[in-house]
Amino acid sequence: MKNQFCELTGTSTTTAGRYLDASKYNLEQAVDAYFTKHASKSSPNSKSNGKSSSPFSFAKHLIAIFDQYKDANNPEVIDIDGTLKYLEDLGIDPDDPKSLTLAFLLKSPLVGVFKKDKFLTIWQHYEVHDVKAMAEFLNHFHENVLHDKGSYSDLETNEVIDFKQLYDFTFGFLKESENQKVLDIDLTISYWKLLLPLITSVHFARNNSDSNEDDKAKIDERAQNWYDFLSNSNPRPVITFDTWSMFYLFFLEVIIPDPYKLSNYDEMAAWPSKMDEYVEYLSDNNLI
Repeated sequence: MKNQFCELTGTSTTTAGRYLDASKYNLEQAVDAYFTKHASKSSPNSKSNGKSSSPFSFAKHLIAIFDQYKDANNPEVIDIDGTLKYLEDLGIDPDDPKSLTLAFLLKSPLVGVFKKDKFLTIWQHYEVHDVKAMAEFLNHFHENVLHDKGSYSDLETNEVIDFKQLYDFTFGFLKESENQKVLDIDLTISYWKLLLPLITSVHFARNNSDSNEDDKAKIDERAQNWYDFLSNSNPRPVITFDTWSMFYLFFLEVIIPDPYKLSNYDEMAAWPSKMDEYVEYLSDNNLI
């Protein structure tokens, strides 16, 4: 029975034993008690499939969904093939930024992988129990995080979720092993190309400056300058988490406010060396 509880909740046998003891080993009552305790009290746009109000029934629905995509050789994960099918059923192209948001939401440990315990716990927390509702929720979650509306909190840390968290998550998500400290430059550039335009769009939307196409074009040009600088360096660099994380702030604080002259750049500020070298590269090549 402990194994059944663990399957339905994605928790440990220790947790299973505690809830089963409290319910006198009534599995349905134990599962309901667990999810009632851990349910979201105010999950924006939460959905149910309308078939039952029981957390036990909802958990069974989620397991059935997970089982459609799980790896035949490892039933505790969805692998790359299952992920592609899951994205297709959600109506999301793999190159859509929402696919990255989904990985962030479900705490994917690496590209193309979802773990069963996170899948069950997180969707149950948000009271989302069918694929259509998942797609609707993800649309809302993506827009909320993209625009830093602060409607969601991390289940484990209780910190309000914002775009910077998604951005920083991406670095770990792209690693191939837990001990990996750096990322390949081509891989990082491909994800900067996915994320930086989102940052630019949000900035102009907030400042009601959608019509300023010249500024947008110049920001895009500065991003391309950054990619060229890194790609043409000899030897080609690898990207550390510090460089990845701080470039987000550099982009927001230096490039976006004045993409023409980078007037907010202060060589005495504590930017990673790659950012200082980038500004030198622009100056040496008469790009600024």
